[in-house]
Parts: sequence; structure tokens; C-alpha cells
Amino acid sequence: MFTIGIDWADEHHDVCVVNESGEKADSFRINHDPEGLSSLRDRIRRLGVSKDQVLFAIETHKNLVVDFLLDEGYSVYSINPKSVERYRERYRVSGAKDDTFDAMVLANIIRTDRHQYQPIMPSSPLARELKILTQDEQRLIHHKTKLVNQIESCLKDYYPAALKLFSEIAQPITLAFLGLYPTPRKLSFKELRRFLHKNHYPGVESKAEEMFTLLSNQIFVEEFASRAKARMLTALVEQLKVLLLSLAEYRKEIDKLFEEHDDADIFKGLPGSGEKIAPRMLSEIGDNRERFTDKDILQCYAGPAPVTRQSGKTSVVHMRFSCNKRLRNILYQFAFTSLSQSPWSRNFYDSQRAKGNSHAKALRALSDKWVKIIYHLWKNKEHYSEDKHLADMMRFRFKNIRPCGN
Repeated sequence: MFTIGIDWADEHHDVCVVNESGEKADSFRINHDPEGLSSLRDRIRRLGVSKDQVLFAIETHKNLVVDFLLDEGYSVYSINPKSVERYRERYRVSGAKDDTFDAMVLANIIRTDRHQYQPIMPSSPLARELKILTQDEQRLIHHKTKLVNQIESCLKDYYPAALKLFSEIAQPITLAFLGLYPTPRKLSFKELRRFLHKNHYPGVESKAEEMFTLLSNQIFVEEFASRAKARMLTALVEQLKVLLLSLAEYRKEIDKLFEEHDDADIFKGLPGSGEKIAPRMLSEIGDNRERFTDKDILQCYAGPAPVTRQSGKTSVVHMRFSCNKRLRNILYQFAFTSLSQSPWSRNFYDSQRAKGNSHAKALRALSDKWVKIIYHLWKNKEHYSEDKHLADMMRFRFKNIRPCGN
């Protein structure tokens, strides 16, 4: 058996091959291009062993090198950079490092401690595409928030009255108004009413009066300053318009792919999962049932399972930070939305609050409970039933009641 460490970079990758005894069998560098990946495949084939006798270790779970190796049929282990940092001290206490050395460390981590790690288990192409789309959608949503904040800041500088006209910035009627009237000026009641009619706003007369009053009380701004800031506002508004259209297209495609997946009903059936949480949860957990062999692995991967630090008489329990933070946040949101849809969730949350736990800690505890349920449903391809869950809870309680005298 050979273990291979790859220290990856943007333009090239350092590769180290070691045998079962820890002796270096090969060491080389490849470029990050098709020729480089082909040369990696050819050199591995020269080792003269089957693919199941070759294990790769790399400090990432997603890039073109990982995809290439998985497509070739090799087992790939993703190693946390913090683990690699700790392992370096086994070989160099001085702290010195270089790319070739790091590749050797990665290879030896899998050679000596493979039982501590799990190989990357890719989901189906449909689930992987859904994961890419949901993650990119969240990045665009963060970008939308930044743009909204920039528009709000820009308006505060010269046009604060506009911030009070509508309930939010990221909606078509607000952006239409700012696009037509980017500078503060006294609009007539007739103009405002015509604008609202054109945009199909309900309660036109009362809203037009409200807007007319707000715009009449606009703080005076010199014309040159207003003209200059209006340029910035127009640029930001146009960006936000395009972004909102892109987000709408993302939502359509995510909904389409989610409905096509066989596991969609499992996640849709969770109380409070909604149209956004359900596909995000599915995409992060995946559909490869070999990936999580028991609920404890999923709990640690998802993050709700706490970490205990114990030494002597001191024991401290704190939140887990080394996990899939996207999935942890999704489960946290789901725990919150389940409060209004699931009676047992509300009862559990209330009991946590009664113990003195904060809102955040109570939701983390609830999400930990939900992970166990979701794992069972996911593993067995079952749909959630509140009545069945409550019945299971009652059976468990009666099973653990000891008879009197024992």
C-alpha cells in the first residue's frame, strides 16, 4: 500500500509518495493543468498496485485535483490544516516547513492514523450540483446585504427622506423610485400618485400623501453634492437590480433540482424546513448513505454536538467550532423555525430556557436533538411524523423506568 500527500497551490502541487514502512518512494511537482494531472495519474500507475492500495491526503475537500482523483476511482482524505500543523512537530520541532515537507507529512498522517479520518464520500451529481447552487446562492445573498447597506449609507449622506418611503430597499418599487428620482427634489402629489399607480401599489392616495409629506421635509443639500452622490446611488441600484434577478433565477433552478431528488420529501417533511432550508440541508448532508455510518459522526460533522474539555476536577463544555459551519447554521435556523411547527420542539426549547440556558444555547441543544432524528430519517429513507416521534419518546421513557424495589 502507498499513501500520497499533495500540498496544493494555485499554480502547482507538490506530491510525496511513501510506502507502508514510511520510506519515501517518490517525490515530484506537477503543474495545475491537464498535463500535470495526467502526469500524476501516470506516475501513480507506475507503482504497480491496484487503486484500492493507493490513498491520497490533501488539505481541502473541494478543488479540481480532488475531483480528478475521485473521478479516477482513488480514495481521498481531506485533512484539516490544523491537524497538519500539529503533525509537523513529529518531524521538525524547529517549526521549519516547505511544500515538499508538508506533502510528506500529509502522506504519513494517512499511513499512521488513517483510522482517525474518513475518506471523501461524494454524493450523486444531482446532489453535488444542488450543493454548488445553494452555496453560491448564499454568497449572492451576502452580496445583496452588502449592496443594501451601501445604498442605505449613500442615502443617509444626502437623501435620508428616501429611506422612509418604503419598508425595505431590496424590492422592485423602491429600486424603481430611486432609479427615477435619484436626487432629492420636491415631487408633486400628482407625480407621486402616478408613480404608485404605474407600479400597482395598494392604497395609492394615502401612500402618495405620506410620501409627499416625507419628501417635503427633506434636509437641504447643495446641488453639486446631490448630483455627485446620485451617481453612486444609481450605480448601486443597478447592481442590486441585476443581483435580485440572478437570485430569482437561482431560486427557480434550486427548486427544480430539489424536486427532482429522491430525498426531497424527507427534508420537505421536516416541520418548518421551508423552501430554502430543506434544499440547503439536503445538499450539505448529501445522499451517500456510506458517508455517515452513525448519528455521532453526523452530529460532529454538523456541529451541534458540544465539545468537552476535562482535566482533573475541571470539566468545561463548549460549542464545537471544527465542523461544517454552513450545515451548523442551517440546522440552527431550522431549529428556530421548527418552534412554531412542532409542539415537542417548543416544549424542549422551553425546558432549556427554564434551566437558565440562553436562546442560542437552547437552539443549539434543539438542533442536536433534530440531527439524531434527521439521521434516522435520512438513513432509512423515512418521512417525519410528529405523532410517531412522540410515541417513540414515550416508549423510551417507559423502557427506562426501573420497577420499584430494584
